[in-house]
Amino acid sequence: MEMFRIGSGAIPLLGALLRGEKGIQNLLPNLTVGDRLQGEVTRKLGGGRILLLLEGVQVEAKATMSLKSGQKINVQVESLKPQVMLRLLTSSAQSDSEKNTSQYLKIFRSNPQAAADLFRSGVTILKPDNLATLFNSQIRDQAQSLDQLIHSLIFSDKTAKNPLFVRDFIHRSGLILENILSRNPTKGDSSPLSGAVNLKSAFMKLAADIQRGIAIRPDIPEQERQAIMRLADYAEKSVRTLETQQVINTMIRENENRFMLQIPFALPRDTVMQDIFIEIDGSGGGKDSDGERPFRIVFFLLLDALGEMIIDVSIKGQELMADLSCQREDIASLVRNHIGDLQENLESLGFRITGMTCNVRPDILERKQNYIRNVSCYGEEVVNIFA
Repeated sequence: MEMFRIGSGAIPLLGALLRGEKGIQNLLPNLTVGDRLQGEVTRKLGGGRILLLLEGVQVEAKATMSLKSGQKINVQVESLKPQVMLRLLTSSAQSDSEKNTSQYLKIFRSNPQAAADLFRSGVTILKPDNLATLFNSQIRDQAQSLDQLIHSLIFSDKTAKNPLFVRDFIHRSGLILENILSRNPTKGDSSPLSGAVNLKSAFMKLAADIQRGIAIRPDIPEQERQAIMRLADYAEKSVRTLETQQVINTMIRENENRFMLQIPFALPRDTVMQDIFIEIDGSGGGKDSDGERPFRIVFFLLLDALGEMIIDVSIKGQELMADLSCQREDIASLVRNHIGDLQENLESLGFRITGMTCNVRPDILERKQNYIRNVSCYGEEVVNIFA
């Protein structure tokens, strides 16, 4: 079941704040374990924050689940110390859309690296040798085209020459269709844009054509049938993986002004997914007084030679500032030797570099975990009440 967490040191808003009262127990002094309470989300504040009305007491909350203004909730007190813990019992008038989003959250959390399986499996399943037994030339041609598309979406020596690789990845993977999916997620799918060539629509078409092919040709030889069924299973799983990424991004964009990308990097020994987070005005506000909307990009990288790295980039208009973190001094020195080239490449794209540093930070893994812990699609389904 879903959980809410209310911090014991919280300072509620409104009248209680003016009187300097601290702690949710001061506002609900008769709270006991087992009590059932009613609440309502009164307003979304941006940056994942909400105002929550709990038994007539309004508090500010950090939501790490998808909650909407006006949503009513029923909770039960699980514990009072060291924190007040509330278990969500029901969500009144929960829409099919909300239930659907919850299911996608469970799918993502059960295997956050499902996207890695998509690319790793594709490199093997779509090899020409594994497609040789396919008698249906249309399906074989589709699989070969899909193989080329997948390789174009893996960051490698070849694709690294494209300065707009990340932008193209978003479009060509099908993630850009999340706006369509979010308008009707109860169907679990959306029709691809007319004429759009992307990974998701390619998988959808392949799965549909395989089903039609099997229906009109029941006497398929066993070896070919195994190859077709393996291909069909891979296509269906991949559609669901991409669909999950779409719904997850719809949720965290609405709640946190954040977008998440998992991009495959071709390393000598394996294909490794790198996590990239894009925050649109991370403070949750609007544009600055000069009309520019700042945003931040955080790269969490795991590379064979360089190890764990964090690249934290802030952009406002054409101004760019970057902080690169490495685990060891020898790696930092190597990176510093190439910072000039990186600056030139960024300036060639029209950016004005206002600062770029590379520092050694042994706590990179802890910093990554702390960041991801605050991203709702990774964390537990909780609400933190805070000052």
